[in-house]
Amino acid sequence: MVSTGKRAVTLGFLGTGDVAPELVCDTLNSHFNFGSMDADGYFGPSAEYDLTVYLPAGETVTSSGTHAACEWAIRCELAYQVLWDQTGNQYTPDLLGSTDQPEDVISVEDVTTAMIERLSAQDNTMLLVLGNGEGQLDDPTAEAAAEALRAEIPVYDLSRALLEVTWCHLPDHEPPQTPAPDSEDDGELALVPADAPDVTLSASEATIVTAAFSKAEQLLDLIGTDVMTRIETVRESLIHGRSLLAPKPETAVEDGDEPKKTKLEIFNPTTGQWEAAGRGRPPKNAQKRRVPA
Repeated sequence: MVSTGKRAVTLGFLGTGDVAPELVCDTLNSHFNFGSMDADGYFGPSAEYDLTVYLPAGETVTSSGTHAACEWAIRCELAYQVLWDQTGNQYTPDLLGSTDQPEDVISVEDVTTAMIERLSAQDNTMLLVLGNGEGQLDDPTAEAAAEALRAEIPVYDLSRALLEVTWCHLPDHEPPQTPAPDSEDDGELALVPADAPDVTLSASEATIVTAAFSKAEQLLDLIGTDVMTRIETVRESLIHGRSLLAPKPETAVEDGDEPKKTKLEIFNPTTGQWEAAGRGRPPKNAQKRRVPA
């Protein structure tokens, strides 16, 4: 298979909420960065994502919301597969009749179970549920969301512009138990971490995250530069202080007589002693003094 350079994402849709087609298109196009609509009503392809779509079909699982999701996939020219339980309602024929190939209609006994199994088999997945727009999911959809979370599949409410669904939105369902502490060889306890799911960012979200990291890096650079400047200043101050504490040369002179000859000495911060300067130019920023020769 030839790589497209795009990020592969698998989407599954479940729920019986009535979601307006405009909300479905606007939300998903913005999130996955699809192009603008052409004169025929089709959207330009996404430059970032390669999407695989699973849709439910059956008397109790197909709704106006899933029909809107099907229309969105068609207008984005995305191939999709339908999980069908051999039953139907007024929306089912459109889903079954719009697939590219007959094998894209997959007969299953239980649509929800089949959906979770297929999403679990992929690396980067999202379950998009269709609620009533007020955070309410019907019982089968809430159960499906709970099963997805247990399988570490991220869940988002398409009726609320892809608001993430967590256990706090599913009060009637029990989250999985926290992993038991694992005893390490040194006797300390450490939790066994679970692999976190991938996070899908839109172009605007990625820009915000990149800007935040850039500001943090600038702050660290500023702090580092200031610290280095202060270190040099403190170092020079310490050298000067140590030079003042260094032993003074002992020169025997008569009281009241001033030495007529002097010599140049340079303070050596390594030894903490004054040393004869010798020939040549003294090192830059060196502490210097004149003493009797």
